[in-house]
Amino acid sequence: MKSLEVVPTIVACAVVALSAGTGTASAYDGARTADSAAATSRSAAPAAAGLCTSGALSDRSVEGARSPGEVTRRLGPLTRQHRAARGYVAGQGAQAAPGVSRADGKPVAATIHPAQGTAFKRLQGSDGACATQSVSTQVRVRDASTTIYTPTMYPAGGSCIELVTVYNQGEASVSAWDWCRSVTFKASVPIDSAFLNTYSDGLSSAYTGRVVKTSAATNTWAADLYNYRTGGWDRLYTQSGTTQARYDGWDIYELYSTVGASGRSGSCDAMAGITFESANISVRTNGVWTAASPANSDTGYDAPNSAFYCPTRTYRMVNAYDHWLAVG
Repeated sequence: MKSLEVVPTIVACAVVALSAGTGTASAYDGARTADSAAATSRSAAPAAAGLCTSGALSDRSVEGARSPGEVTRRLGPLTRQHRAARGYVAGQGAQAAPGVSRADGKPVAATIHPAQGTAFKRLQGSDGACATQSVSTQVRVRDASTTIYTPTMYPAGGSCIELVTVYNQGEASVSAWDWCRSVTFKASVPIDSAFLNTYSDGLSSAYTGRVVKTSAATNTWAADLYNYRTGGWDRLYTQSGTTQARYDGWDIYELYSTVGASGRSGSCDAMAGITFESANISVRTNGVWTAASPANSDTGYDAPNSAFYCPTRTYRMVNAYDHWLAVG
């Protein structure tokens, strides 16, 4: 989820190609076990390209989605952090940009909150974003001060929904944050073997997700996941109203963490050696999909690499601005 802390970031409709981690996809909430000698970075970008414009809505909900009560129990504790990071004030909305702490630039809720990736420009007619985004069963968050939202996607145009890949202690999920009404997480599906068997292509640990406007009259938005078994889009969440977030958008790598005495962040250990990637990032304008490019996107939320306090981490924008990749 986008927020404000030490540095800025962004999101878009991207096909995120991302490696599942340092080889295996095992042991998280009963996730499947794979050969640990598997490729350390298996990109999903080529296979996922074009899915944003293909396939019909399945008229089904996302398989394995949690009940509303379970979403609140698992993700409710993150509400204050995420609101603070966005500079959210009740009745006034979110005043801050992703990757920054507050309007005055001082840290909120964590020692560091950097981001990097694709920022969507605020353009007339913006009505969707799509991406194939990496997931991993190998992320191990060991300290309570670290929360990883990577990748996280929020389309430009006043969206009601941010689609977030969430990792913290005991949690790995693809979740929907409501920016129009409750301003909290409202839907979630755990990243486990059932998820990987349904929402990844079986070749790489990446899912394709989109957030699109379904009604201009009521500003209704929907978050969908592409079901590789059925060839259709399953619905995770829908919401309408007036956004309390921003009118630009992002598809980014974002996290909150603290820096230890060694000068290394807790997130650095949790993400070590794991590939996080978003590829074929796309945006929709007046119903027409196009790749993220300098015409509709930039890197306005990017923090410098040093802001992550992780000397082993690498990041690059593979192609401006429809494909970014980070390791660690």
